[in-house]
Amino acid sequence: MLLTGLMAGASCGLPKKDRGIWLVGGTVATITGCKLPSNQQVLQRFFHLHKKESQTVTTSATTTMREVVQFWHKARIPVRKDCHIISKIKDLHSSWIRIKKNASRRTDTQKEKERQFREGLPDLFDIAHADALSLIKLPEDREFLQAQRERGRRGSMGPVDMVLARKEERCRKRLFVKERRKKKEAERMQQAATHTEFSSISDDEIEISSNSDDDLTMQKNNSQPKRSRPTNVVSPGLAAALDRTKVSDRNATYIIAAAAQSLGHNPSAIALNRESIRRARHKHREIVANEIQASFDPNCPLTVHWDGKMLPALMSKELVDRLAVLVSGDGTMKLLGVPKLPNGTGQAEATAVFNLIQEWNLNDRIKFMSFDTTASNTGVHAGACVLLEEKLDRNLISLACRHHIMELMVAKVFDTVMGPSSGPNIKLFQRFREYWASIDQSTYESGLDVEFIMSALNPVKDDIISFIRQQLTQFHPRDDYRELLHLSLLFLGADCCGDLHIQAPGAFHRARWMSKIIYSLKIYIFRSQFRLTARELSSLGQFNTFVIKVYLKAWFTCACAASAPQNDLQLLRELESYKKQHESVAKAAIKSFSGHLWYLSEILVGFAFFDSAVSAEVKSAMVKALDKNTTDHPRRIAFTPTVTQKQLSDFVSKHTKQLFTALNIPQQFLLNSPDTWSTDKDYIDGQRKVRSLKVVNDAAERGVALIQAFNGVLTNQEEQKQFLLQVVEKHRCDFPNCNKSTLTTVTAAAAELTSTSADN
Repeated sequence: MLLTGLMAGASCGLPKKDRGIWLVGGTVATITGCKLPSNQQVLQRFFHLHKKESQTVTTSATTTMREVVQFWHKARIPVRKDCHIISKIKDLHSSWIRIKKNASRRTDTQKEKERQFREGLPDLFDIAHADALSLIKLPEDREFLQAQRERGRRGSMGPVDMVLARKEERCRKRLFVKERRKKKEAERMQQAATHTEFSSISDDEIEISSNSDDDLTMQKNNSQPKRSRPTNVVSPGLAAALDRTKVSDRNATYIIAAAAQSLGHNPSAIALNRESIRRARHKHREIVANEIQASFDPNCPLTVHWDGKMLPALMSKELVDRLAVLVSGDGTMKLLGVPKLPNGTGQAEATAVFNLIQEWNLNDRIKFMSFDTTASNTGVHAGACVLLEEKLDRNLISLACRHHIMELMVAKVFDTVMGPSSGPNIKLFQRFREYWASIDQSTYESGLDVEFIMSALNPVKDDIISFIRQQLTQFHPRDDYRELLHLSLLFLGADCCGDLHIQAPGAFHRARWMSKIIYSLKIYIFRSQFRLTARELSSLGQFNTFVIKVYLKAWFTCACAASAPQNDLQLLRELESYKKQHESVAKAAIKSFSGHLWYLSEILVGFAFFDSAVSAEVKSAMVKALDKNTTDHPRRIAFTPTVTQKQLSDFVSKHTKQLFTALNIPQQFLLNSPDTWSTDKDYIDGQRKVRSLKVVNDAAERGVALIQAFNGVLTNQEEQKQFLLQVVEKHRCDFPNCNKSTLTTVTAAAAELTSTSADN
């Protein structure tokens, strides 16, 4: 009947928002009735909060839980813990999502699932305590619970007045506090009276009365101090350290007991049980996470980053989509959260990003968005970028991840040279890893010993070696970046700085783009010790030549925002000239890269104003082009053969000024000669802002790595999981290493801050 009604509503031409929720019906602003709430009532209230009031799943479930518990308290039936009730509401919502996901598939299995779900909606949303029937005192209450559990929820109770229920709860709490105060006052007066009575007795009377066993017992009892309550030593700092190191509550009891004893404390005076430690850690996580959110108020334009990953669910073995969302800007980097998504569509991603932006009150600060160039993000109609802009009701400047663009290009070249694969693993790399134990690492060969490689690389060999050595002096966040630089030097026949240790081959999955380059270089420098076919040897040589000559410099310089337009234009020219050496490789690279010319668009080409490698003459031409009027300015330009013949000024228009506006950069310096910009305060400040922009999405990948590390440990509650990520991120920022100087300095500063707060 319910489904028929919804279908009728749709056929009558009702607006979509008024047709109700599929299978559930219309939403409700409050739960009413004289029975305990049903599954349908719980879902209707949940969807009202989630859909109509745009609250998060966790917040909606928590609010619904509180309203449902009121009914059960009115019926005098003990219920489960709040966290378990919230999980039950989320599970009910997840069941609805799983069924709705396949609603268009009218198979017998799908129809049966819908029928079972529909039939279960009127049933009781049972949150009774596991031992409720034995804990209930009155027989009529026990019979009422059993009747409500029957199909149709037989029986009823008096109407629930929410206002009255809350008022009664407040009165009950006040009465309890008053009675406790009276009891303590009476005990205090009795102790004072006893002390006065004993002090008025003479010494002789005390000597005589000391012979009485009863008086001795009374005197002994009065003189004995009361047993003090065990001290809970789990402070916010200790809780954060336990969280970062993934110590469970049970293991924490062993560590705290041993540490207390070694420091000379009595372990019996400390609260050493798993439940006390768990509650303390939960409380500190929530407090610290709320403080982090309340204190985060950056006064600068922000870039929002996001990246998704399939991970195991907290309460089951099935995989769920999670989205790491961060913001960055002017030296700031902050994780907002890693929420669970109902699916991996652009709509789900945009909704999750928007909800976190709203929750952290950053709506007006977001000016840019950084993302991987997947279809779910860049789709014209259903991409997360377009939908996020619709939700924010304004346009954002797109900073497509330059690392991801470069990864796609090198993967395309590898497939062109090495040929397609029948599976996810590359068999050649698998053979090499299995043979690695037989390789003599001290005997390697240069790639320049091969004639076609030497003729291609000799003209640029010295420049490439100089660039590699300069890169080795800089910091690199990952070890495989440095390994790539070292292997490139060996391929060019140059000496590596310091002791050389070639790492053993690692993962060789086709999705790992860096492994393609590292494996190809390793195999080629040990080609005499490892059996290769003539085709494999030739293909690896062609691929390595492209990597060393074209790709290496493009990869290691792509993270700089200011040089992005100039680098992209230069890369297109190099790929065009590379056709003379290997046409199929050059065409494959151009085809992949030409679909990602984001940084030559009319807005982002403005980065070149702050690139010190761009000449003053080119910048002067760019300033003149700022008056050029164009009717359209797409986010990324379309590739044509004439693009490589253009100059940066050809991409500039009046729309370029949007970049200056978004970064709050004054434009007065444009009136002066570019030769004087380096001494202009506004230009220097603008250059700093541009260089601080993140045009790679590595920050979101680190957020994904964080949830991967803590997804299956410490807690299975979604809310606590989000608190945990905030605490761990802060602790890693406060304690970047375990050096004694770092630990003592930060700990002393935190103790001083805590002491000052307590005094205030």
